[in-house]
Amino acid sequence: MTNKIILVFGILTSLFKTDNLFAQSDLTWTTIKIEGHGRIDLPSNMEIQAGQYRETMDKTKEIYGMTASKVIFQQSNLNSKSSESFKTYARVMIRTEQAKKGSYQKLNETNYSSAEIEAINSKYKNEIYESAKSFNAEILEWTPAKFTKINGMPCITFGYSRKLGVNPPVKITFYVFENNDRQHLLTFEYRIKDELIWKPTFEGILKSYKINAI
Repeated sequence: MTNKIILVFGILTSLFKTDNLFAQSDLTWTTIKIEGHGRIDLPSNMEIQAGQYRETMDKTKEIYGMTASKVIFQQSNLNSKSSESFKTYARVMIRTEQAKKGSYQKLNETNYSSAEIEAINSKYKNEIYESAKSFNAEILEWTPAKFTKINGMPCITFGYSRKLGVNPPVKITFYVFENNDRQHLLTFEYRIKDELIWKPTFEGILKSYKINAI
């Protein structure tokens, strides 16, 4: 895996309490199909970042189609700049990096040695710490890379928590999937103080995630 992760250190401007905003009860889910990637469910307490998608079916349908190299989910009503939406922070980023055929392992055959996992961990850790410096962000904790499977799909996962200025700390988790001529990156971010809100939402999103094997 040679491509660098592009870190997005969003500027977090609100320190209000979230209380019961974006609660888990009464969530509904919409299946999103991403061309050249796969599918993932969007919960009703999140929305697709404006400008990142287009609907390909009638609005009464439950399934939407998307064509984008990067798709971002965010807390609902942020596109309309509702004041309530700034009381929390949550992002799900789904990105595909294209390469030549055979540049990566096949999705369902992906495996790594202990040495390879250690090298991958060092590579991403160095990149993230260097990027954090340029944003004057502090890395509070690093979660080392490990091999796992998500819905039967092999991948590498790692993460960290960061603090940017006076904003509350944020937890970030990465999942990296190899898929022959492309690499898929699934990233989850939320404010640690809002974990009770977003952790179960993100668990539901992760359970829905499915990549089309190439």
